[in-house]
Amino acid sequence: MEMSGIPWYRRNAASMRRFYDWINPIYGLIEWRLGPKLDRVLATVLPTMKLLPYESTAIEYACGSGLLSLKLAPFFSQLNCRDQSEGMLARARSRAKYVPVKPSFEYGDILAIDEADGSVDYVFMSFALHLFSSGQRKEILTKLGRVARKEVIIIDHGRSSDWLTEIVERLEGSHYDQFIREDFVVLAQETGYNQIHESEVDSCMVLRFQKSDE
Repeated sequence: MEMSGIPWYRRNAASMRRFYDWINPIYGLIEWRLGPKLDRVLATVLPTMKLLPYESTAIEYACGSGLLSLKLAPFFSQLNCRDQSEGMLARARSRAKYVPVKPSFEYGDILAIDEADGSVDYVFMSFALHLFSSGQRKEILTKLGRVARKEVIIIDHGRSSDWLTEIVERLEGSHYDQFIREDFVVLAQETGYNQIHESEVDSCMVLRFQKSDE
């Protein structure tokens, strides 16, 4: 079904950080649901990317507990991950102890991106863009586009969702009800991208904001 309800309230950045620090102990329940979805998304996306073996670099913003990070790490010579929740970063670092390829996990506010322009080839962000208002989404994508040399890849909840996602989004206090109505073609034009490809994989929206026409 398409979710059309309005959340009970909207969280700001500070309350969103507190929410994720609070939910961290039981976040494994959410990971159990999202992990297989990310596997299927990456199985579709990665083969189409022009990755240079052991050369391509990436950064992941709003990395959370590192669920996507550890799936991406083997494909990049360098992967830096940022999140504003210290609880989630601790969870990510703990998980990374058991994998051979370890990305870096550091504090970073998605609304205060300070990486140099064109500092990495690719930027990733998963299940986070829907948390922000329309104006903030525009600001975030503009900044991400400056950091990435090639492409910004956004993975998020799809435009049609189930009752469980609706409950979670109400608790989360997100802007998901507005996010699913966004015209991303227009948004890409407004934020300086040459083209955008939108698809849906396993009820996940995949948005690929590209910097060139290649």
